[in-house]
Amino acid sequence: MIKRIGRWLEIHEDEIGLFLWTCLLLFLVRSSGILLNNYAETAFLKRFGVEYLPIVNMINALATFAVMALLTVLMTRVASVRLFTYLFVFSGLSIAAIRLIIPLGIDLIYPLLFMLKSQYEVLLAMFFWNLANDMFNTRQSKRLFPLITAGGVIGQILSSFATPFLARWLMLDNLLFIYLGTTLTGAVVVAMMGRRFPTLFQKDPAGGKKGKKRSLTDQFKDVLPLLKKSVLIKILVLLTFLANVLIPIMNYQFNYALDEQFASEGGLIEFFGYFRGVLNIVSLILLLFVKRLYSRWGLPVALMFHPFNYVLIFTSFLLRFDIFTAIYARFSSNVLRTTVNIPLTLI
Repeated sequence: MIKRIGRWLEIHEDEIGLFLWTCLLLFLVRSSGILLNNYAETAFLKRFGVEYLPIVNMINALATFAVMALLTVLMTRVASVRLFTYLFVFSGLSIAAIRLIIPLGIDLIYPLLFMLKSQYEVLLAMFFWNLANDMFNTRQSKRLFPLITAGGVIGQILSSFATPFLARWLMLDNLLFIYLGTTLTGAVVVAMMGRRFPTLFQKDPAGGKKGKKRSLTDQFKDVLPLLKKSVLIKILVLLTFLANVLIPIMNYQFNYALDEQFASEGGLIEFFGYFRGVLNIVSLILLLFVKRLYSRWGLPVALMFHPFNYVLIFTSFLLRFDIFTAIYARFSSNVLRTTVNIPLTLI
């Protein structure tokens, strides 16, 4: 049965085992992230205040530079697989520690938690895709990455719909202990993959052959000729710029509308759970057909759907700003990023 499904999904027989383990790992990365995201956004909006969101986003952006610099140093000294395991454990334990501090009534916990959920989500995803690129070659990536992404989306769907029930059953704050459980499970899965596929993990800790480190200026000089010749790279640069500028604005509008609409924490986290569940169901369905979209329209045209959608979003905001336009903005931009942009940019 598994072999038949593999043939239908264009997965070769010798890839099935590694593919399933990789899907499981992304499932844990995404499911843990969505649980923490639902809780952190709810707690921040209702216990700290949406008006502080721009300041927290600015501090979070600065913190990202410091974290990335630290990771660059660590990745030259520690194998990336081991560092991935440590990150799983550290993120889970740090969030569990915050849960123990919550009864003390320290309000600054909530912006800290909001920033940590952003950092952990980005870092765990980055380590996962670095690992996936080590395990699969370019041809395999084009076939398998959209399907692997679908495994992560399934994790987001289940965690999203489970969030309201877990919040009522265990109490809202105890969702942080569920996050601890999923991250520790992720650490175990990484360790088991290292034992099951040892040859795939025998990489140089520095990321390859040792040599002279190239300066940022030299790397930028290499990129300039590609920008002049490749339309696809120009579009990718444009999308990166737009995402960094426009997404924080859209997220603020979205959270502001939700804070006005939902008076209680229970109502807000229930909305987050069902909203993200439906969003990811749509993403999962589209991911099954995204390869056909690339083939029919071409990569540059497919990527241009996202900036065109930004035009629609901000036009809608100008004409009418309410909960419906805010939901459309968050829903459409997330679906396009998950189904069209992410699988392509990671190949």
